[in-house]
Amino acid sequence: MSTLTITSLSKSFDKGKSFALEDVTFTLKTGNVCAIVGESGSGKTTLVRLIAGLERPDDGCIEINDTVVASLDTFVQPEKRKIGLVFQEYALFPHLTILDNVLYGISKVKNKKQRALEMLDLVGLQNLENRYPHQLSGGQQQRVALARALAPKPALLILDEPFSNLDAMLRAQLRNEVFAIIKKTEVTVLFVTHDTQDALSVADEILILQNGKVVQKDVAANLYVKPNTLYVASLFGNTIQINKNLQQAFRCPLNETCCYAIRNEKIKVNSAASESNCEYVTKAQVVKKIELGDAVQLALKLESGEQLTVMTRDKNISDTIYVGFNAADILRFESEP
Repeated sequence: MSTLTITSLSKSFDKGKSFALEDVTFTLKTGNVCAIVGESGSGKTTLVRLIAGLERPDDGCIEINDTVVASLDTFVQPEKRKIGLVFQEYALFPHLTILDNVLYGISKVKNKKQRALEMLDLVGLQNLENRYPHQLSGGQQQRVALARALAPKPALLILDEPFSNLDAMLRAQLRNEVFAIIKKTEVTVLFVTHDTQDALSVADEILILQNGKVVQKDVAANLYVKPNTLYVASLFGNTIQINKNLQQAFRCPLNETCCYAIRNEKIKVNSAASESNCEYVTKAQVVKKIELGDAVQLALKLESGEQLTVMTRDKNISDTIYVGFNAADILRFESEP
């Protein structure tokens, strides 16, 4: 069963001259977490606003639990769509207590105070209901926002870049806490993020947007092993495009009509790049070496004169090295991105 069904959804803000979102189609299974990933301007925010009812689509259809909430003929108001929203700014009312913030969204619910207290207990904020937002930490404020979004028992919960304002360590900790809470409720989640690590950590599926279009929707393992495009491949690891100059440098005969790439971890250097270990090998001069913890970044000048930057864990690097890779590790795409 699907909680969310999007069919041929499009939105333009300049009367069709360009599209913020174009012909987007996908489904989200009930109880699953789907992460939407894409760079700035890819259409993530527009998609969220359309689903939430903050924008009207120019074309296409949005269904929630098999009920059409937006199409050319239908538009259900945001408050009637049974959608919970959590934004990066939290959007708490500073003049209301924590309990009143949660109560705000369920004013017409029976036994509303009991429900609000249950939600505060769920997010680990029991006994703090009389405090105000400024008396809580950023992580606690986010959990209040989550409790408020969950209180009305939404059919769909949308998390829009909820961790982007946090430093890396706190983001990972809070992300794990938030999704542990969400899993207990079994709510269906659309998680919008620019951070692929966030997506990989919690999502059942990941949808990739680029220039307003869906370029791939899949489980994390397939996005890494079988990316549809160079853009998708680059989102999930350091990826180097094997252009014509690099093909010549490595004496690597490939079909010119296709696009090829290699993941950095598949590139071998030093003794590991000998002709017995790699099919495509060349000599390289180390122009610059930068220590990055347990890894080393090498700026290389290949024998052909081409420049190449690679990462390695081998710290015993001389001024001249071998660098290479194997045909089985090459990623192949139908055409140039």
